[in-house]
Amino acid sequence: MTTPLTEAWLSGQIATMIDEGEDPGPDDSLILFGLDSIRVMEFVALLEQHGIKLRFEELIRKPSRNGWWAMIQAQRTQFA
Repeated sequence: MTTPLTEAWLSGQIATMIDEGEDPGPDDSLILFGLDSIRVMEFVALLEQHGIKLRFEELIRKPSRNGWWAMIQAQRTQFA
């Protein structure tokens, strides 16, 4: 069974993808906090395990917690 997708889940995932000890705001670019392309690709695969089909290009275009949460929510609404 997979963990439910919540904003807290997303925040936890982001914490593992950025530099340790960093705490970006909801609209801050995660790239400025150490996010790299490999981690984004790994996150794409993780999202697919949850039934969310987002591409690398989509995530990197809006690399913030709010940007990603909006895309996840849009996918969930679209296929609900």
